[in-house]
Amino acid sequence: MVREPDRVGYVAPGTAKMIRAFIAIELPDDVRDAMSDVQAWLQRATAGVKVSWTKIENLHLTLQFLGDVPEDQVAGISAALDKVAGNHARFVVPVGRVGAFPNLKLPRVLWVGCEDREGKLRALALAVRACGWADEAREFAPHLTLGRVRFPRPDAALTLALNSLMDSACGTLSVGVVHLFQSQLHPQVSIYTKLSSHRLL
Repeated sequence: MVREPDRVGYVAPGTAKMIRAFIAIELPDDVRDAMSDVQAWLQRATAGVKVSWTKIENLHLTLQFLGDVPEDQVAGISAALDKVAGNHARFVVPVGRVGAFPNLKLPRVLWVGCEDREGKLRALALAVRACGWADEAREFAPHLTLGRVRFPRPDAALTLALNSLMDSACGTLSVGVVHLFQSQLHPQVSIYTKLSSHRLL
C-alpha cells in the first residue's frame, strides 16, 4: 500500500506543492538527428555494457538543475530569468566531440560536447547560477548526455568507439531562448513541461 506522502502530486495540509525543475536550452531538430546517429553507433558498440540511454526527444542543454522547488516560486524564477536573458545577446556554438565522464577508460556518463570557444555559454550559465536558487559546486561543462553506464568498468570496445567519435560534428546550436522546465519522473519515461521561456537579445 502506498503511503499518502508518496503519491504523485500529494501535498500535505499547510505545505507548498513542490515541483522538480531545471533551466535549459532546447536543441534544433538537425542536432537531435545527429545525436541520434551518434547514440545508435554507440549502442551497437556497447553490447557487453549496460547503459541507460537518454531518449533523444528529451535531450537538452542544462544550465542549472534546480531540484525540488515550491511551485509558488516559479513566477519569481521566471522574472529573474527574464533579467538574465535581457543581459545576453544571441550566439551559436558547434556541437560535437564525443566524450565520457570521468574518462574514456572508465566511462560513467557518455556525452556530446558543446564547443564554447568564446565563453558565451559559460557566461550565460554562470549568470543563471548567480541567481542563487540552488547550490552548484560542479564546474559548468557544456554537454548533452547520451547515456549513463549502469555498472562502470573498463571496456575496450566502448573506449574504442568513443575514441572513433572524438572528431564527430553534430551541427550548430543557436542559443536564443532559455527555458524553465518542470520534470516529472515516471517508471518508463520522464515528462518535461515548459513553464516559461526567456529570449536573449
